[in-house]
Amino acid sequence: MTTKDINNYQSTASYFDKAIKEIAKLDNPNKVKILDFGCGGGNLSQCLNQLGYDVYGCDVYSVCARKPEVNLQKIRVIEKSPYRFPFDDNSFDIIISTSVLEHAQNTEEIFQETRRVLKPNGYAMHMYPSKWYLPTEPHINIPLVNYLWPSCPKWWLTFWHYIGIRAEIQKNKEWKEVVEHNYKYCNESLCYISNSEYKRLSKKIFDNYSAPMDFYIQHAHGNAANLARKLPFKKLIGFLIGEFRMNFIVIKK
Repeated sequence: MTTKDINNYQSTASYFDKAIKEIAKLDNPNKVKILDFGCGGGNLSQCLNQLGYDVYGCDVYSVCARKPEVNLQKIRVIEKSPYRFPFDDNSFDIIISTSVLEHAQNTEEIFQETRRVLKPNGYAMHMYPSKWYLPTEPHINIPLVNYLWPSCPKWWLTFWHYIGIRAEIQKNKEWKEVVEHNYKYCNESLCYISNSEYKRLSKKIFDNYSAPMDFYIQHAHGNAANLARKLPFKKLIGFLIGEFRMNFIVIKK
C-alpha cells in the first residue's frame, strides 16, 4: 500500500470521526461500535480502531483472510443467500461505507439489513460516486458508463479501450481482453442508481433521509470539496457535487 493510500484511509477515518461526533452526537469513541460495510481489506477499519472506536467489518468476500494482522472475529463475510449481515440485531451505533453502494445491485436488501443491525437511534452514513458522476466512471475510467448503466453496450467499451482509454492496472493488457473483463464488470459489479432512488428507499425503510453536503464540503478531503470551500453559494455547490461527483447520505434508525 502506498503512502497516498494510507493518507486517504486516514483522511476518510478522520471524516467519519467528525461525522459521528457532529451529526450523530457521539463524542466518546470508546463507547461507539461501528460496522464498516464493504470493508475490503480492512484498512479503514484499522484507521478507525486507532481513533478509539470499536470497529467491525463485513464484505461479500474475505480479502482480509489473507492479512494476518486483521482480527477475523471482527472482519466477517456477508452471507449471499439469503443475503444477511453476519451480526445480531441492534448491534451497532454507526454503520459506514465509502465507495461501496455503487457496486451493490441489491440496495433494498442492504438497507433492510442496515436497519436490522443498527441500534435504535443509530446512524448509517454512506459516501459513494453518484449516478451522474463526471467526467468518467471512476473505476474503469470510461466516459458515461455510469450514465448508461445498467445497459452499457459492448461497442461503447470497445471504442474507448481500442483508443487506449482504460484503468491504470489495465494499461499493458490487450484491448479485447480489457473489453471482455469490463463488460462483465459493468454487468455484475456496478450499480448506479439515482440519488432520488436512494432517498425513496431510505424513506421507505427508515422513514427519513438526509444528504448533509454542507458537512461534506467542510470536512471531505476530495478535490471537489477542496474547491467548494473556496466558492460562494455552497448550498448550490453541494447539490452539484452530490449529483455529479460524490454524495454523502445519512439515515437514522
